[in-house]
Amino acid sequence: MREPALTYLCYNGQVNFLPLHIYSGYSFLRSGILLPSLVATAKKRGQRYCAICDYQTLTGFPELTKLCKKLGLTPIYGADLQVGESLYGAFILEEEGYQSLIELTYLASVRALELKDLKDHQEGLFFVLDLSSLPLKELLSKDEKEFAELLRISSLGLNNFHLGIPYLPKETELLSKLRGFLGHYPYSSLAYPSIRYGKKEDAIALQIMEAIDRDETLENKEAVGDEYYLGEEELSAYYLPEELLATEALVSKCRFTFERKRGALPLFPCPEGISSRQLLRNLVAKGLNERLPVHGPEYEERVQKELDVIEKMGFSDYFLIVADYVAYAKSHGILVGPGRGSAVGSLVSFALGITKADPLRYGLIFERFLNPERQTMPDIDVDFADTRREEVISYIQQKYGRQRVARILVLQTLGSKASIRDVGKVFHYESRHIDMLAKTVMSKLTLRENYKTNEAFRTLVDSDPYYLEIVSLAAKIEGLPRQPGLHPAGVILSREDLSRIVPIAEHDEAGFVAQYETSYLEEQGCLKMDLLSLTYLTLIERTLSLLEKQGINLTYENIPIDDKAAIALIAQGKTVDLFQLESAGMNRAIKAVKPTTFEDIVAIISLHRPGPMDSIPTYARRKNKLEPVRYLHPALEPCLKETYGVLVYQEQILQIARDLAGFSLGQADLFRRAVSKKDAAKMQEMRQSFIDGCLRNGIDAKSSVAIYDLIAKFASYGFAKSHAVAYAALACQLAYLKAHYPLALYAAMLDGISPGDETFGKLLTEIKTSGIRLLLPNINESQTRFCPKTGCLLPPLNLVSKVTSSLASFIVNERELHGPFKDIFDFASRIYPGGLELTTFIRLIDGGCFDGFGFSRASLRLGAPLALEYASTFAGIDGNVSLGLSFPKPEIPVLASDRTSDLLAEKEALGIMISGSPLDSKEAEIEKKGLKRLSRLLQTGEEGAYAGVLSSVKAIRTKKGSRMAFVTLYDEESVVEAVLFEEDYNRLYPILKDGNLVAAKIRPNRGRDGFALIDIERI
Repeated sequence: MREPALTYLCYNGQVNFLPLHIYSGYSFLRSGILLPSLVATAKKRGQRYCAICDYQTLTGFPELTKLCKKLGLTPIYGADLQVGESLYGAFILEEEGYQSLIELTYLASVRALELKDLKDHQEGLFFVLDLSSLPLKELLSKDEKEFAELLRISSLGLNNFHLGIPYLPKETELLSKLRGFLGHYPYSSLAYPSIRYGKKEDAIALQIMEAIDRDETLENKEAVGDEYYLGEEELSAYYLPEELLATEALVSKCRFTFERKRGALPLFPCPEGISSRQLLRNLVAKGLNERLPVHGPEYEERVQKELDVIEKMGFSDYFLIVADYVAYAKSHGILVGPGRGSAVGSLVSFALGITKADPLRYGLIFERFLNPERQTMPDIDVDFADTRREEVISYIQQKYGRQRVARILVLQTLGSKASIRDVGKVFHYESRHIDMLAKTVMSKLTLRENYKTNEAFRTLVDSDPYYLEIVSLAAKIEGLPRQPGLHPAGVILSREDLSRIVPIAEHDEAGFVAQYETSYLEEQGCLKMDLLSLTYLTLIERTLSLLEKQGINLTYENIPIDDKAAIALIAQGKTVDLFQLESAGMNRAIKAVKPTTFEDIVAIISLHRPGPMDSIPTYARRKNKLEPVRYLHPALEPCLKETYGVLVYQEQILQIARDLAGFSLGQADLFRRAVSKKDAAKMQEMRQSFIDGCLRNGIDAKSSVAIYDLIAKFASYGFAKSHAVAYAALACQLAYLKAHYPLALYAAMLDGISPGDETFGKLLTEIKTSGIRLLLPNINESQTRFCPKTGCLLPPLNLVSKVTSSLASFIVNERELHGPFKDIFDFASRIYPGGLELTTFIRLIDGGCFDGFGFSRASLRLGAPLALEYASTFAGIDGNVSLGLSFPKPEIPVLASDRTSDLLAEKEALGIMISGSPLDSKEAEIEKKGLKRLSRLLQTGEEGAYAGVLSSVKAIRTKKGSRMAFVTLYDEESVVEAVLFEEDYNRLYPILKDGNLVAAKIRPNRGRDGFALIDIERI
C-alpha cells in the first residue's frame, strides 16, 4: 500500500514531486535541456508548478513565464549562486525576492560572491544549499562536529535556509549516514536532485556541452547519467516522503508574479521652465523651416496632427531623446542613415532630422508608424556608421547616467551548422569531412528540416553511417544556447536605476547588459532603442574622405537621392555592393522594370519580396507601356495609380481601406495588421466591416469581395513604402557615388571585402566593365588600403596573404621616411627589423609586389633567402639594422618566367589573379563555344555553360556505394562551389582533375542554395 505522503503527492497515478534544482539551456553549456521540453515534461507529469534554477542568471524567467502560462502551470523562479565551492539555490517568494536576486546576480557578474552577499540580499528569498557541492564523503568520514560546523557557517545569517539532499543512487551508504547526521540539526531537508537533461541516455548532450565549454575532446559517443528528470520509481525508492513533501510546503508560499511593469519611460532633460511638449514643438517648427523653407499649409496641418497624437500618447520625451542623439552624431561627424521602417512616414521625424525623406512628397502615412487606436511604443531605428556607433552609445550613457542605460543580451544558440562544427571539434572528426558536411547545410533550417528538404545534405548523410553519426550527435545539442552575446543594435533606457527593474550583468567593454532578450524588455517598462551599425555608411564615409584628399568637398547630407545618372547606372545593372540591390533576383527585377526614377527604385525594393514578386512582370510591362493599366474597380485608381494598378505597399492598403471602405487611417492600420497576421476570427470580422464600408460607398458586392481578397493575399507579404523609401535613398546615394566618383567608391568597397568573398569577384567584373584597371600591389607605391589612381585602383600591401596590417604599416612608414626600395636586398635590410620572414617575403613576390625590379618572379623567389641572409648581416644584437656598413650584394639567379606557375602562385598570394588567367590562352575557344564567366553565374544564378579552372575536387561514396563529389571552379575573378550528384559522377569523373580548364554546365541546385554541376568537358 502506498505511503500516505506519496498518495498526497500523486496526480493521475504519478508522483507530483516538484523538482527545484533544474538547469535549463540558459545556464550556457551546463545543461542539455531546452525550456519548452522542460515545461512540457512538467505538464505531462501532472505537476502544478515548473521551476528553474539556472547558474547565476535570470535570463530564462520570461520564457518560463510564457510557457507556463500557455500550459496552465505556476512558474517557480530561482538561480544557483556560487559561494566558494558551495552552490545555493535562491528562490523567489515575493517581489522583494526578485529585487534581491537581481542584485545578487549582478554582483556575481562582477566578482565572486561571499556568504555576506546572500545575508545582505535575502529579503523575499528562500535558500537551498546543494549538499552535493560539499565534500560529503570527506566530511561524513570525520567527526560529526566538523560537519555541524560547516552547516552552521553555511547558514550563518540566512533566515530562510534549507538543505537539499542530492540524488546519488550509487551512494546508498553515504545517503544513510547523511540522513543520520541531518536528523540532529534544526534545518529542514528536502529532496533536491540535480536535473541537467531529460533522460538517462541524454547525458551525452551535457558531456558535449561541457566539452565545448572547456575546449576539450571526448572519446565516447554514448553516456548515461543520474542528472535526469526522475520518475516515480526512482523518487519513491530513494527519498523519504517528508523530503518530497518539503518542497511543496516551500513552494506554496511563493507569491511572486513576473508579469508586471517595474520601470517607466525616461524623461528628456528639458531647459528649466519648458515642458517636453513645448520643447518638441519648438524644435519641430524650427527644423521644418530649415529643411523646407518653402512649404504649403498641408505641411503645417500634418505636423500639427502628428504632434497632437505624439502628445496624447505620451511620447514627446521619446522623440526628443532620439532627436538629441541623432543631432549629437551629426554634430560630431558621425554619419546617420536616412531612416528605417515606418518612422520615415513621420513629418515630425523628418523635421527633427531623424529621417531624410519628405513623407508628404512620397505619400507616406503617419498612422503606419504611430496609431492612437493601437497603444504600442513607437519604434525609431537609426543607422550609424559602424565604426563610430559606440560613440553615440557613450554619449547616451553620459547624458542619462550609466545606471539607466544598458545594452541587450542576445542568445547565441547552436544552429544546424554550428552544432555540426562543435561536434566535429569535440569528437575530433576530420576537419575536411566536417567542412564538407557543413557546406551542404542550409543555416536557416534545422538538421531535421535539412534532411527532409535539402538534397545535397540528405545525399551526403545517407552516403555513409559516419556522416549520420555526426549529424545524430549534433542533433542532441542543436538549439541549445551556446553563450550570451550583445544585441547588434538594442539599447535600453530607463527613468530609474535599471538594477531595480531587470537583471543586469557587467560587460568589460559594453558596460551594463540587460539579461533579458529584447522582446521582453519593453514589457518590463524599459524604453528600447535600436542604434544600428551600418557598414554602408562607413563605406560612404571612406569614399568622402578619399574625395576630400582630391580636393572634392562633398558631404553626406548633400548626396542626392534622385540623381538621373545614378538611376541610369542602376538600370544598367551596375549594382554590386549597392545596398538592397546587389542580389541576382533584384537584378532580374531591375532588368525587367528598367527604372528611370527614384520612385521606380522604391517600387523594385518593395516588389522583390515573397508574394509581391509575382507582380514584377505585370508592373514592368505596364511601366514600359507594353500592356494597359487595369484596376479591379475604378475607385482604386487614386490609390494604385503610382504603381500602375499593382498593389505594392502596405500604405496602399491603408489608403484603400480609408477611401473605399470609409475607415479612419487608425482603423485602416488595425485592419492591415489583422489581415497580415491571418487571425481567422479577426479577419472574418474585418472582412465584413470592409465589405460593408465599400458597399456604403457605392462599390458593388463582387468588386468589394475581390478587393478584400486581393488585400488578404498581399497583406502578410507587403512592404512598408516608408521602409522602401529609406532603403532606396541609401541605395541611390551609393549609386550617385558610383556614377560620379567610381574610383573612390570602388576603392572603399574593396577595402572592406576579402578576396575570397563572392562580392569581391563581382566587384572586379563590374570594375573592368567600367573601364577601370586593377593593378598589382607595388612595394614602392601601395599603402595599407586600396587607393584610386588615374583610371586604376592600386591594392594595399596587406591584400597579400601573411602580410599583417602591422607589417604593411611598417613597410609604408619605412618607405615614407627613407624613400623607395631600390631592390630586394635594400627592402630586406630595411624591413628585417619589422619581423620580415621568408614565407611572407615569398608571398609578396608571388603577389607581384616586386615586378618593377626587373627580375622574373622565379628569380626573385630564389633571391629572397639570399636577401634575408644579406639583411641579417646588418642586424645588431637587438635586431635593428646598423646603418653605414657596406657589403657586396649576392647575385640573383636569372630564371625565365613560368606563366602558369606564376598565376597559380599569384592566386595563392592574393586570393585572385590580377595579371591574367589560365583561361587567357583559350579565349578564342571560349568565345566560339559561347561560354559565360563565373561572375555572371554568381550575379544572375542562371543555368548555362561556364568557363573555369577545376580545383578542390572532393569525392565521397554514397550509402548505395556510388560516388558523388563537391567541386570548386575558379577564374581570375570568381570562385564557385558546385555539387556533382551520383547520376553524373561516373560519366564525368575522368575529367575531374585539379587544374583542368573546362566548360562546365551548371544549374541552381534544384531550388535550394548553391549550384549543381551537370556536365563538363575540357577546353
